[in-house]
Amino acid sequence: MAHPKLDPTLPTYGSLSPIQTSSIRICTISLLDKNKIRLIGTPPPLAPLLRSAIITCWGTISKESNYAGAHEFKLSGAPFRGQGPDLVRSRRLILGLLYTMARAGWDLVQASDVSRRRQDKDSLFFEYAEPIGGPSSSSGMRSLTGEIGPEGLREVELFAVTFNRTDRIRVISQQSSEAALRMMELIKQAVASQWKYGIQAERDYCGSLEIKLQGNPFGARGDQSVYARMMQAQMIANFRAEGFKLYTSIGLGSGEDGRDVESWILRRVNASWH
Repeated sequence: MAHPKLDPTLPTYGSLSPIQTSSIRICTISLLDKNKIRLIGTPPPLAPLLRSAIITCWGTISKESNYAGAHEFKLSGAPFRGQGPDLVRSRRLILGLLYTMARAGWDLVQASDVSRRRQDKDSLFFEYAEPIGGPSSSSGMRSLTGEIGPEGLREVELFAVTFNRTDRIRVISQQSSEAALRMMELIKQAVASQWKYGIQAERDYCGSLEIKLQGNPFGARGDQSVYARMMQAQMIANFRAEGFKLYTSIGLGSGEDGRDVESWILRRVNASWH
């Protein structure tokens, strides 16, 4: 994923260190309100990389500030209340954040809604993993400070699958269009084998690949609810056979029908993550 040139003159506001117990280091990215991203305990060198990912995947940042020691980005628009095209852009934003963290060695542990405030979204918890065969000091300071260099960057492939309205599936990819087409082909195979009502239409939706199914699998009751889950299980199996595992499922707020929408994030298994 290409990022704009980093500007070293821009400040980093976070003053909190990652939580550390022995060799374990944990940091958090919280998604809040309709347009805020808060870096909590993320090493300062990550701030410009994440800023670049936000600009690339979403657009303008209206404000940056120190929030109780966390680096907070306030984005223009409302990515976490998006409708229409913004639904796709917001998923690209999440892919960009996860991709940037994973490339730097911070793997997602869990995405969880841990706040009782209705306007807050999921918090993303990351654990740092030392590069396989990479340098490591006895004091662990390289990892603690989050030093990032070419030797420490991981190979990462991610894509998202979203379930929209009651009958639509979209593939959103940070990779090539060929990769997105392949993932959609795996979804179509799952539909063909487990959802007997088939596919009604296909289209490009704001840069994502979308299929509209016959019937309402994501609002189904009775027998159809079983067929829908079998179809989704088949999708996961097909992705796994292709070398991808479910990395997380993230709720980002309201979809077109005003209900919370979960998005699947898939990641390729390789030497640095399995």
